[in-house]
Amino acid sequence: MFETRQIDYPDLTWLGTVIGPHGVNGELKVYPLTDDPNFYCKSLKFFLREHAKGLDEINIKNLKIHKGIWILRCGECGGRTQAESWKRSRLLVNDEDLRPLGDDEVFLHQIEGALVVDSPGKLLGKVVEIIETGAGYVYSVQQPNGGEFLVPSTGNIVQFFDSQNRKLVIDPIPGLMES
Repeated sequence: MFETRQIDYPDLTWLGTVIGPHGVNGELKVYPLTDDPNFYCKSLKFFLREHAKGLDEINIKNLKIHKGIWILRCGECGGRTQAESWKRSRLLVNDEDLRPLGDDEVFLHQIEGALVVDSPGKLLGKVVEIIETGAGYVYSVQQPNGGEFLVPSTGNIVQFFDSQNRKLVIDPIPGLMES
């Protein structure tokens, strides 16, 4: 069975994960990792599918949304059995095919691994995980001393994200960083 590898590719972004077959004709259910899945239904021509031996180009014949999940039809997946074998495959896109961002937007993959500092610039830690909740995101931050604390993306704690320097600037409330 294929184990998902967590490789970072310099010019590719993980945009979805195959979660299983849809029907018997080789269509795939894909969990989209975007807050704008409709944009990609209209604009994408192909995905790159990660598997144990590398990457394969998957030509999109049809991509639609059903109950928050992409239904993907492609020429490379011929039936339900093959679709089952693609389960847990990461689907990647070239960075130039990503949706253009607004001034106050950022891709989540840019935040993971970023340094966390306070307003004066003191290093507080590094974002090691992003947890999706019903109300937004929570950033798990590992401190230099090995401790961890959680930072909610909602509210007034996060001041801004400096994408140029990959720094999340926060204004920690008392008790936030105590483990």
